[in-house]
Amino acid sequence: MAAALALGFAQLVNFTLLLRASDQQAMTQASAFAGGRLIFAADRAERLAAHGGRPAARRRGRRVMPMLSEVPPQSDGVPQPDLALRVMEAAQANGTSFRAVRVERVDRDHVPRELRRRPGRRGSLRERMRDEAPRATESLIVTAQLPSGQWISTSAPLPVRGAPAIGWLILQTLILYLAVLVPLAFIALRVTRPLRALTRRANAFTASGTDDPLREEGPEDLRRLIVAMNAMEARVSALLGEKDVMLGAIGHDLKTPLAALRVRIESVEDDAERGRMAESIDEMVGILDDILMLARLGRSGEEMRRTDLAALAETVVEEFVDRGGAVTLAESAVPVATPLRPVLVRRALRNLIGNALKYGGAARVTVLRESVDTLVRIEDDGPGIDPARIEAMFEPFARAEASRNRATGGSGLGLTIARAIARAHGGTVTLTNRVGGGLTAELRLPG
Repeated sequence: MAAALALGFAQLVNFTLLLRASDQQAMTQASAFAGGRLIFAADRAERLAAHGGRPAARRRGRRVMPMLSEVPPQSDGVPQPDLALRVMEAAQANGTSFRAVRVERVDRDHVPRELRRRPGRRGSLRERMRDEAPRATESLIVTAQLPSGQWISTSAPLPVRGAPAIGWLILQTLILYLAVLVPLAFIALRVTRPLRALTRRANAFTASGTDDPLREEGPEDLRRLIVAMNAMEARVSALLGEKDVMLGAIGHDLKTPLAALRVRIESVEDDAERGRMAESIDEMVGILDDILMLARLGRSGEEMRRTDLAALAETVVEEFVDRGGAVTLAESAVPVATPLRPVLVRRALRNLIGNALKYGGAARVTVLRESVDTLVRIEDDGPGIDPARIEAMFEPFARAEASRNRATGGSGLGLTIARAIARAHGGTVTLTNRVGGGLTAELRLPG
């Protein structure tokens, strides 16, 4: 597109220059023709004056020859000093002296009547050769002052800019477009097609890395880039695989001693102390599960399948209700089936509803469809969050409650996991303060 615009601009400049050159050439030819007639008429007038004759205008047929007058003809034309200088130089080269020369460009209708060319009995050469030829709309009036003080004047029509010249310029532009843009478009297609594929691949790359390597095509430099991209994907996938193995080993190595501790505390006689120890172990296991879940989100083995989001939200709400939570679910008016990973989305809903109960005491859940998205809205009546800190709440281990007590503040990973799950589905999680108090959390999923 840029090349087409640049070529079009260059041709427009070329048109302008050529048309100006053509116009200048026409004016030069007309002034040379008129100047030649003035030089011839001035020589004749000098010869007549040398023999005592009276210089006067002479008619041949019905054509007016250069006109002699005591004052120059009046016109409102545009002076052409360059052409006047050329006529003066031509006169000097032919041994004719003019005191002054004026050349003016005027409309054809403004040419004095005495200087207009009129057809003779058999018509002008143009009329005899081309009856359909367009008539000139402009003329040059060339006036020179003789040594005697008299002025001699004539006019010459400016040729009409012909349509064939413009047509040839247009044809030349079309040929240039075909000769330049067609090969350029082929080259651009050969380069941009693999570039677009490479861009799509980079944007769609996920931690799972299950796609086949990108096909190598295009110019040599682009082929090398694709090879490097495929190698980088393989290295990233390998590193993520090693990370998963390491996290699995860490989880196993940590949960085993925690399970052993859970067994050992059963021998503690003090029931209160034993309960506190069990809660601490459960807290550690929960935090470990949250960390492992967050680390493995990008390589989830769960398949996407079309699921009724309202039914999924209902099962989560029932879990909280069974445990005594004040959670209500508004009935959905339309089907809200969407492609998702049910286990992961269920975990995100648990985190969002759990936060609403923890900080607001109650949660109202609504599932609805907006345009092409499905939406789960969770409202509470809590204190809300400082607007300046809302985005920080999605950072790992960030909590609205300042204490480190898990019973009141949690691990600080709930919102982080919920947003990571939403992004893995191409969706979002947002928090907004309600006008009447409380907080609204929205899980938006595409489809």
